[in-house]
Amino acid sequence: MKARAAHLLAAAALAAAAAGCIDTDAAVFVDPSITSPAATVATSALGAQLAVSFTLELHLGARASGPSRVAVRTFEIASADQETSIVAPLAAETTTPLPVEVAPGSDVRVAFTFDSSEGGGLLPEGVAAALCAAEGIRVTGAIEDSLEDGATPVASDTFAASCP
Repeated sequence: MKARAAHLLAAAALAAAAAGCIDTDAAVFVDPSITSPAATVATSALGAQLAVSFTLELHLGARASGPSRVAVRTFEIASADQETSIVAPLAAETTTPLPVEVAPGSDVRVAFTFDSSEGGGLLPEGVAAALCAAEGIRVTGAIEDSLEDGATPVASDTFAASCP
């Protein structure tokens, strides 16, 4: 009987310890990332046009001192090594009102798009070739996190544009 009571007590102690797991998420400032980047280059006799879409993901850990208001400072398309700006600034738009609030322990996703064909815009000479480089491209940018001073850089993984 004592052995069974000891087992039950040990099981209860393990359950209590598991319920109170320590949160090891170290994101006390907003941790931004750019996901699902896609770019399509279309060419015609008049020039080239570009359509871009991506998602800005914002993560704030549960140990943050409070919610953060996040504003977008800028976006651009850069070379894979981020040494060359190809399309800067990238006037990407979203239907989500900015700035956005990110609560501690949460994630916020904001979808952005850019289409140079809206308004009849053409890319400058040579930009289509840079966008279609074999090394790929990245969407890069910077956000402002109200919990932190200055701008926080963010960049997508390298990806290949869809080119003619």
